[in-house]
Amino acid sequence: MHLLFFFTAMVTSAVFTKYYFLFTHEYYPPAQSDKIADFSAAKVFQKRFLIPVTANSMAKLTGFSFDHSLKTLTFFSSLALIFGFLQLLKTTWKSNVSNFVSLFIFVPVVWNYIALNSIYHAYDIPTLSFYCWGCVFFLKQKYFLFYLIFIVGTLNRESTCFITISSMLVLWKKPESARFDSIFLNLSHNQVLLKHLTFQLILWLSITQVIQLLFQSNEGSFYEKTFSMLDFIKDAWSGLVSWPFLDTSKFFSNPRSFFSLFLGIWICIPFFWRFIPSSHKKLLILVPIYLLPCSLYANLMEARVYHELNVVIAVACISGFDSYRAHRRDICNLRYKKIV
Repeated sequence: MHLLFFFTAMVTSAVFTKYYFLFTHEYYPPAQSDKIADFSAAKVFQKRFLIPVTANSMAKLTGFSFDHSLKTLTFFSSLALIFGFLQLLKTTWKSNVSNFVSLFIFVPVVWNYIALNSIYHAYDIPTLSFYCWGCVFFLKQKYFLFYLIFIVGTLNRESTCFITISSMLVLWKKPESARFDSIFLNLSHNQVLLKHLTFQLILWLSITQVIQLLFQSNEGSFYEKTFSMLDFIKDAWSGLVSWPFLDTSKFFSNPRSFFSLFLGIWICIPFFWRFIPSSHKKLLILVPIYLLPCSLYANLMEARVYHELNVVIAVACISGFDSYRAHRRDICNLRYKKIV
């Protein structure tokens, strides 16, 4: 069974990589991977240099083309996402779900990154993998591996700060009662957590500041000039295009398609809310936290910018639905016993 799952994961990653490169392109010259690889891209894209630089080194060492190197890294990032998502499910939720459930992550990912999106950035898929594995290693207290992932992941994209926030949301403990021993135990636990979070904040700020110093002579700004999301929604409702990088030749690029983000799987969350584990409810708090800085520094009309939220929403949907199904099964069994 494990061998079958591994084979299925590899095939899924290969198919995803093929169609991801088939339907997405690098439209904006200052953001192209080859420019990032030779450190001549615009600041906002140059600071996310890990994958293009790795692909460039890989091409020189192996004789692969730069394009094939990027595809290879995307394949392994997709594979890492499947296993990372599976481990995140198992770490935050006590359930015996099949390993194949982890493939569900590609429902929102394929929709947001391929169906609704036409823009390719080399750092997008690795961002999801780093988030999953970063959370897993920290929650399992494998700190050496966590900090290794955290440092390398920050070179890929600065959103590793959301790993820190997610860890705090899941692990932070409230006193169970007003008794001194309960308060003291929680205080001791939270103090250890706060030490790690403070160190991560210092580490994250140090890495991002060093990167900004290294590339301060590159063109542009370290943050994108964003388009109005309110104007986009208003125009989209009327069927008008106000996002210049929307590929209107694609069926799903009608601006109204934006409202189907994540393929609409988030709609089931309110219905399964009471069945979603508390750890996953806590993770969902990341949604408004994530959207706040994104509304200031990202173009929210790009379906691809909701990186870590794909993972958070998928986790909540899986656990909520499976717990609901188990609840209904228990009710049916109870009714059957009464009849018998």
